[in-house]
Amino acid sequence: MELKLPHRWSDLSLGELQVMMTADNPLEKISICSGYSVEKLRAMPQKLIEAASAHLDNLLTQETARHEKVVEMDGKRFGFIPNWDEFTAGEWIDMENHLEDFWANAHKITALLYRQVTYELGDKYEIKKYTAKEDASVFEEMPADLVSGMLLFFWTSRNQLLHDMQLSLLEVADKAIQSAKNGDGITSSIPSPGKTSSRWTRLRNSLFKSYSNTSAI
Repeated sequence: MELKLPHRWSDLSLGELQVMMTADNPLEKISICSGYSVEKLRAMPQKLIEAASAHLDNLLTQETARHEKVVEMDGKRFGFIPNWDEFTAGEWIDMENHLEDFWANAHKITALLYRQVTYELGDKYEIKKYTAKEDASVFEEMPADLVSGMLLFFWTSRNQLLHDMQLSLLEVADKAIQSAKNGDGITSSIPSPGKTSSRWTRLRNSLFKSYSNTSAI
């Protein structure tokens, strides 16, 4: 008797990952990946279950990533957010809330970062505006390496944005200081780089903890 299980990280789906990362019972992890119910697995030889569990545990250490700007899910095309300057307050608030329980909300995070394409020409595309009513369940079938790639790309993009924001705010502060030296006075409304960037830092750290072992291919 043998169980058919995923051989590579990319063979896993997001939905399978969500169960594997949150389930305490090894049989539940094997069940989601093999298609056998927990009850049927309970009747199988212990050596087979132990081998299957060890295989899946090892699989979780073989993380790889690839990023695609446009993916096709359930016959529809979804595009990754093309312009970070248009990342709205609502998107940010929901992202922070979802990150409080990352694996339970991983499909919702994916639905936030990937939206259905409304226009596409060559490498250019436009996506639907975020409504918080997107059907996130479609992304439960997304390959695990695409999920990893999405999070890595998001993390590095936000990291660069954070750096740019800090430089910009430091320039503002420097100009204000120079103005004060020239006798023009200085106001208390100068933005604080630390305060402004704190949210991006928290998000970056949350993603890094979730995917600290991810390697790109």
